[in-house]
Formats: sequence, structure tokens, C-alpha cells
Amino acid sequence: MVAVTLLGILVTAHTLVTMKYAIQARTAGLGVDRAAALSAAVDLYATRPFSSIASDTVDGGCRRVTAMARFPHDRCIAITEPSQAITRVRIIIRPVDTALRPDTVFVDRSLPEPGSLFS
Repeated sequence: MVAVTLLGILVTAHTLVTMKYAIQARTAGLGVDRAAALSAAVDLYATRPFSSIASDTVDGGCRRVTAMARFPHDRCIAITEPSQAITRVRIIIRPVDTALRPDTVFVDRSLPEPGSLFS
């Protein structure tokens, strides 16, 4: 009888620690997925030809990204031109899960030289 009681106490304590660890691991995983979504968006607009960046702002500039199954999100794009030679792309990553906050990042692109691969 004492052994069963001790076993019950130990299993309960072990379950609580395991659940706490699982929640922390899931939170860390979401952070990694969010960073991957931001990095992919920055890479997309940092390497895209300068003349084709504006085409992504059609229909409000928001697209649902479901390629990352664990982190579905909306990627919204807005473009401003602080000067004639610079285009600033504002990228907003808005998770589908409303419990998570959106992130914003800016990418500045300068006007490429004529004949460049990025023109």
C-alpha cells in the first residue's frame, strides 16, 4: 500500500515536470519558426529583382503562407520610397494564431546599376 502511494506521488511529480518541459519546448519551437519566416521573407525581397518588388503589393500586399505547416502566417508587404534611389520594403509577418503577436522588418533596396542582375 505504501509503495503504491509513493509511486502515485512520484508519477504525479514527474508528469508535472514533463508537461512544463513540453510547454517550454513548444514555445522555443514557435520562436524558431517565427525567425525562419522572417528570414525567408527578408531573403525573398533582398534578392528579388528591383523592378518586380512592386508587383507583390497588388490586392493589399497580403498573402497567406502555408508552406510552414507548424507556423501558418500572413505576409503583408508595403513599399515606400524614402528617396529616388532607395525603395524600402516593410514586411509584416502576422501569425494565423491570434495569441501570437505580429513582427515587422524593413528591407532597404537601392536602385541597381543598369545591366545588373538585380535590375
